[in-house]
Amino acid sequence: MMEDKLINIAQGKQRHEMHASEAIFEQEMDKVFGRCWLFLTHESLIPNFGDYVVTRMGTDEVIVSRQRDGSIKAFLNTCRHRGAQLCPNEAGNARGFVCAYHGWAYGSNGELQSVPFDEQLYDGLLDKCK
Repeated sequence: MMEDKLINIAQGKQRHEMHASEAIFEQEMDKVFGRCWLFLTHESLIPNFGDYVVTRMGTDEVIVSRQRDGSIKAFLNTCRHRGAQLCPNEAGNARGFVCAYHGWAYGSNGELQSVPFDEQLYDGLLDKCK
């Protein structure tokens, strides 16, 4: 019976909850998309060093960037300091990304490169590798 199932394959019908339920969405993110490879972009869209696209990996926004050696890196579009967005653009070319909130700078590979007033604020103890 359709009332008991979310999907009725024989009739080719599905209940509205399939597209509106937060619980189903969370299960789908975890059990389907959280366990498999995800397509982020085609490499032809980022042919040159510094080319990047911003896309989604489940509910997370990521930057996919072409590296100097031709490899491709993907990393969260989030500053690790306060969680602000690093790149507001959909695509472009950049040698790195700077958080507009406090100026933390990241390389095109997503690694933290510099922090303003690092010595004064953190006595040089901030581990940029974490």
